Amino acid sequence: MKRYLPPLVAIRAFEAAARHRSFTLAAQELCVTQGAVSLQVRKLEGFLEKPLFLRQTRKVALTDDGMLYYEVCRRLLEDLEKATERIVNQGRHEVLILSSIPTLSMLWLMPRLDAFTALHPTIEVRVVSDIRPVDMQAQGIDVALRVGAFPGRQYPPHAPAIDLVMLERWDDIQADLIFPDVMVPVASKAWVRQHGKVRSVAEFAHRELVHTASRPNAWRDWLAAYGIELDPAAPRAEFGHFYFALRAAHEQRGIALVPDVLLDGYPGRNELQVLLPDIEPVASAGAYYFLTSRASAQRPSMRLFREWILEQAALSPGISQANATAHNKSFVGTAAAS
Repeated sequence: MKRYLPPLVAIRAFEAAARHRSFTLAAQELCVTQGAVSLQVRKLEGFLEKPLFLRQTRKVALTDDGMLYYEVCRRLLEDLEKATERIVNQGRHEVLILSSIPTLSMLWLMPRLDAFTALHPTIEVRVVSDIRPVDMQAQGIDVALRVGAFPGRQYPPHAPAIDLVMLERWDDIQADLIFPDVMVPVASKAWVRQHGKVRSVAEFAHRELVHTASRPNAWRDWLAAYGIELDPAAPRAEFGHFYFALRAAHEQRGIALVPDVLLDGYPGRNELQVLLPDIEPVASAGAYYFLTSRASAQRPSMRLFREWILEQAALSPGISQANATAHNKSFVGTAAAS
């Protein structure tokens, strides 16, 4: 049966122009002239006998028919690209080197990584746990998962600080927000039975608190966001990172303050409880990011891994997903700060 379809080159030109809302950017992506893109779009419009764009002085916008056709073309090209990659890469083995902060690796990434391997058996993700700032090129890192403040981003003055630097350099970096950083106080259920319920944020200032060396001021800043001053004489314990803080809370050493997205991955989660779960959450002055170079971001394997990470993040349980995403929503995207 003969198919009534326009040329693929015209579809590619239209899809790129529609995605960028720019013939110039589409031409740059396709490595052709702007005139060539315009010509292919006109051919497609002639084939369909419908205008797909509203030509304006400095920009273009899609017509209703154009928007409908764009969504179909986008899915078509994505499916074609994925099928092509699967066939081309049959039997091939590709390695992605990922640097991730330790507790995120242990409690969030590693429990999920087997699912990615099952979907894409020819892509091996090698995980290196490290809390230090990443230098992609010098360290041979393809992608990093980090938490911190994004350069140039203005945060609310009450937002708790994150005392970590994500990258050595931000030039030529693409960044995607994975999830916001929202800290929650947790204790073991046995501790609550022994010491009684915490009924207000102010009570935390005088309780035995578990501190984390990687976020030394977390409790101070978190309490300050609610207008409470930490009692410097309050009993305390300190551990290296959030996994050990959770472990200390589990062993009834006190109350730990941890990112909510890490909580469900802790093996003893059923023996812990979030204290004051109904208080308004406060997003930190920073978030968790998927970081890679612009060049690496174009690799088919990296696109698949990025898409999978973002899907997993969207499915992750956590108070922050319902209450704090809006705080950072406008900040998702590509960055090239220096």
